[in-house]
Order: sequence, then structure tokens, then C-alpha cells
Amino acid sequence: MRRKRLVIFLVLIAALGISSCRTTRNLTDDSIKPLSTRRLVKKVEQNAFDYDFLTIRRINCRFSGNQNNTNFRVNLKAIKDEKILVSISKINIPVGRVLLTPDSVKYVNYIDRNYFVDDYSYLSRFLNTKLNFEIVQSIISNNAFSYHDYESRANFTHFNSSVEEGLFLLESGEEQKMYFSPLNYALTKLIVNDELNARELEMVFEDFEKVKKKDYPGTIEMNMVSRGERINLKLRMNGFSTDKIDELTLRIPDRYEQIRVN
Repeated sequence: MRRKRLVIFLVLIAALGISSCRTTRNLTDDSIKPLSTRRLVKKVEQNAFDYDFLTIRRINCRFSGNQNNTNFRVNLKAIKDEKILVSISKINIPVGRVLLTPDSVKYVNYIDRNYFVDDYSYLSRFLNTKLNFEIVQSIISNNAFSYHDYESRANFTHFNSSVEEGLFLLESGEEQKMYFSPLNYALTKLIVNDELNARELEMVFEDFEKVKKKDYPGTIEMNMVSRGERINLKLRMNGFSTDKIDELTLRIPDRYEQIRVN
């Protein structure tokens, strides 16, 4: 049971990857003028969502795996470059809370009455990918380029830009494909084929809403296959706010048992 809750938390962190609602509509390929890779990357960066403070009051999550199926609700609060607090509940009962800072991860499990404190090494090993605060923060911003370890725009020289299914496509062979809306340059679909680690990932972003005059996905669906394990995670989000947040804290009760993850 402890491992089940921990797995769900880790998948949620990986996925979080979140005014009037509308779904991005596709145009025909003939009506879209192709852009060079450099220009497409610049357009995406210019139209990316950014924040100083972000609150998502309700994230309804539906998780299914080979052996586990569950629904739960998440509340997220973030102060840019400082802290991200994730509160998880089920049937209005608090299940756990996660506090992320640039140098630490703190997780409290209210059901099993335990907790762990670590840097990002355990999460990186578990997910078999580099993970740190900056990457999680970029995922929350729906920054397309956070889903890979890009240190500079020069790393996109091996990507090709084209138009497919009425969307801009940025791809690196069969390894990675990123689809962007020609209307707002928002990421609408991500496909990653990691042959080295026997892992396939597909994420679809829809029902975009206006947050600080930028488009933010109201729904995210993730499908992942990794060494025989199939995982599906669906997120439906509402209650966005960029109002100031004074402080984010996480108290660990004195009698809770500490879990050693390293």
C-alpha cells in the first residue's frame, strides 16, 4: 500500500507536468506556413506561460496501471524559483502533501503516518530521468522544452520542423515528437520513444484556458509504457489563480516515521 501511494505520487510529479475555456482547433496543413526550427522554437518560447505565483485549486486525477486504479484530487500552489506545494486528497480526506524546493523534496503521508526528506536523486532514479526543481517548475508552466535536458537552443540543431495534422511538428527522428498549435504555439502533444530504457510516453494537452493572458491546458492525459508496466493518468484542472502567495510550509508531525529512500 505504501509503494502504491508512492508510485502515484511519483507519476503525478512526472506529469505535472498544468477565463473562458476553449479547445485548440486544428487547421489544415495547406493553410499553415512552415517555420524553420529556430523560428518555431523562438515562437514557442515567446508565447510560453510564466508566473510569479500560481494556484490550481482543483486537479481531478484518474490513475490506472497494470494492477492499480484510483481517483484522487490535487491542489497545487507555487512560488516561482522558491517552492511548490502539492496537496493530495481522496473523498475529501487528506492523503499526503509534497513540498518541493530547489534543493529538497519533502513528502508526508497522512494515511501511513510517515514521511521522507530527500534531494532529487531518488526521484531521478525511480523515474530513470534527470529531475530537479527547475524541470518540475518548467513542467508546471507547460514549457515544452522541460521534457528533455536542453541546456541551450543549440541542442535543437538535430530537430526538424514541419507541419502535420494541422499542427507544427518538432521532431528528432522517432525519438521525440512535439506538436504545437499554430494559433498560440502551445504544446498540444508530446511523444517520447526511449529505446535505451524501454519506455514510451505520450502526453496530450487540451481544453486550454486563459491564465495571465496566456493559454494553459485544462486537461492533460499521459500514457506511458515502461518495461511491461502500462500507466494512464488523466488530469482535469480548474480554479487557476496568479494572486500573490505569502508563504508555503509543510509541517511534519513529531510521531511520524521517517522513510529512508537512499
